[in-house]
Amino acid sequence: MAAPWSFVLLLLAASASCGTIREFRTSTIDPGFPRNASTNDPEVKKAMRVTVYAFNNMSNDVYLSKELEIQKAMIQIVKGIKYMLRAKLARTVCKKNTEYILDECDFQKGPMKRVFTCYSEVWKISWLHFEKVSLLECSPDPEPQRTHNNRSFL
Repeated sequence: MAAPWSFVLLLLAASASCGTIREFRTSTIDPGFPRNASTNDPEVKKAMRVTVYAFNNMSNDVYLSKELEIQKAMIQIVKGIKYMLRAKLARTVCKKNTEYILDECDFQKGPMKRVFTCYSEVWKISWLHFEKVSLLECSPDPEPQRTHNNRSFL
């Protein structure tokens, strides 16, 4: 008589575990599919700083630049994490080849101000201590139109 009840309990346990698996599979995010990330996420900010260092190393500018605004961030899980970032970088008052703390460098103002819109991809494999900017494309923002009160030279 105990055998039929143990069989029923076994079926109930199996159906309960199947329900749990079914609930687990209702995810809307596919593995490896890029997804939005918060621009305030500390790891996104670290990836942005890696982009800034790459930009400064590639730039011929005498002044350092830093992130003015992270506009959009996405992450993708691929043998580590790939960060896809769109941001504005701006020239600071700190010169290259001097000791500095980039966070303490103020942005340039007036005619020395330069702003760039950049898209970058940063690949990070934390367990290998590996970070690489695999793509960095920047373009200067157009300068605002200057208005002149003296029209005699037009």
